[in-house]
Amino acid sequence: MIISIDGPAGSGKSTVAEEVSKKLNFIHFNSGTLYRAVCCYLLDINFDINQIKPDDQMPHFTLKIEYKNNQQIVLVNGKDYSARFRDNLISILCPIVSTNKFVRAVVDKAQRNFAKKHNLVVDGRDIGSFVFPNAEFKFYLDCSLNERALRRFKEEKLKNPNITLKEIKAQLKARDEIDKHKLYAPLVVPNGAVIIDSTNLTIAQVVKKILQIVKI
Repeated sequence: MIISIDGPAGSGKSTVAEEVSKKLNFIHFNSGTLYRAVCCYLLDINFDINQIKPDDQMPHFTLKIEYKNNQQIVLVNGKDYSARFRDNLISILCPIVSTNKFVRAVVDKAQRNFAKKHNLVVDGRDIGSFVFPNAEFKFYLDCSLNERALRRFKEEKLKNPNITLKEIKAQLKARDEIDKHKLYAPLVVPNGAVIIDSTNLTIAQVVKKILQIVKI
């Protein structure tokens, strides 16, 4: 079974998906980590990510997904980049990587192959609309830009004391523009998805709403 949770950056979808998966004894699959892993790989080979266009041919790479000790592991050419996934630079460059159709093809194939063997709660930006359009349950987690910026600011401040709320808000706004206007699989509300606005809700309240709909 597939449960998809889509939404903009900072809406809380990964945290919600993790909690829902625990309640249902499903695997939480964070699709964004695949793009972050590819982004790390491209930086390692000194590829100019800022110049990537949607139709550009990309360097060949292999992508493997493993699940060990209740943890999702993504390997690019056999290397685990998870320690760098939350670096601010990766957050800034990852949206550019995700616009490329060749990268998307490798990522989507890896996700669909993994889903054949597991019950998943998958969060991302095109899960219910493109990757798993036939998911049994679809949700779209929305949230105001101001609230998303505040949440992300509290998280980033621990790693980078010099970061400002204004910078975080600008980054999220730019990310929204990229996600919503991508040539391939832009951020949209999937057909049949239940929309939940988390602006004034706690994680527990959002999880409860989802579990009230997903009755297994």
